[in-house]
Amino acid sequence: MFRRHWSGLPKEVFFPTDLKELGYFVNDDDEIRNIEAPDFYFKFFLDHNSRINHRQRFVFDHALEDIVHLRLEKLGLNKVRLPLGVKEDERHVPIMASSDIASKSHVILIIGEPCQELGVLAKRVASGRGGIDKGSMVSVVRALQRQPSSADDAAAPGILLANPGQLHWWPEGRRALTTVAKDAVPLPSLVHRGSRFVSGLHDVPLNEDPEAHVRYVCRQVVERLVRPDARISLVAIGQSCELLTQYLDDADNWAAWESRLNSMLLLGHLWSDDGLGNPALKDFLAKRTRAYLVSDLPLDLPLAPPAGNADEGIPKLGCPCYSSSEPFYTELILIRALESVCSYIQAAATTPGFENPPIVVTKRPPPDEVAEVDWEKIPQEEKPVVYVHEVTDD
Repeated sequence: MFRRHWSGLPKEVFFPTDLKELGYFVNDDDEIRNIEAPDFYFKFFLDHNSRINHRQRFVFDHALEDIVHLRLEKLGLNKVRLPLGVKEDERHVPIMASSDIASKSHVILIIGEPCQELGVLAKRVASGRGGIDKGSMVSVVRALQRQPSSADDAAAPGILLANPGQLHWWPEGRRALTTVAKDAVPLPSLVHRGSRFVSGLHDVPLNEDPEAHVRYVCRQVVERLVRPDARISLVAIGQSCELLTQYLDDADNWAAWESRLNSMLLLGHLWSDDGLGNPALKDFLAKRTRAYLVSDLPLDLPLAPPAGNADEGIPKLGCPCYSSSEPFYTELILIRALESVCSYIQAAATTPGFENPPIVVTKRPPPDEVAEVDWEKIPQEEKPVVYVHEVTDD
């Protein structure tokens, strides 16, 4: 009879939390490269065991997040723990806000994707080609801080970064994690399957899910941190577009926000406005909202009016839609269309009575007509000919 001890299981793998100790450095182009092989970026596949790879990614992402937060703090943003007033060692989710946000006449609220860490736009850019600033909110904050708050206020607008992604509390690490990162926390052994979610232990009060987080930020945080007369511009990315429009569709929420809204940008918006029941919100979507969508067409090319565009497969989103020039990934839309996004926010903030200009949709060029011609109708002398030359042993 054999008896197996827990101590006989393979030990959990641990990596240093410092970027340099992990074997990486930030080069002059702001890109993270391998110290031993500077021509290479982050290497995920260290081992055939996927657990080891994910454990390395866990600490690497933490190191990257620390760099991003440090740079945002140098730009004048401070961390704010939610729920407001909670202690550092209690369950909380961090957001970031301008240190002087209480004095700003214009505030820009950015709600990122519910799968990203605070301040991170796209790790494929932040930890790869493009660099940390470009792949994070650092570049966005810098661009927005160069704008005036309004036609009457030359000061930069205040910035508020929500955090719908890190809503899983890790008690041992005393920090909030994304749903992906929570599966890579240290376990008793290398072969343990994971940890069980326990309500009241692993969730954040009043911020249990992205919907609750958006509601808390819009109700409690804005009310406590932002001036009552300040104008607000909204930017939402990916699934947060749906969360934000659903929040504003509520009659009570809209009554509190209607007079404060400057404009809204929905990046990667996919949800039809057929489910919205607030006529005033629909009017705002049509007149003071713009969507940038995944598309292989040039940047700022009109894709659809508020009624949608069946030729492009775009449903009735309720707002004019433009190409982001990003053909694949929603997380890259703000990176690709940053200048256009900032221009729209500034135009809406500095133009009295601003409304969306008329949109004229340009149809895609027709496909090559030759490819559509029936092969049998092409004259024999115009068809290509393939000759096969046989090589003999002679």
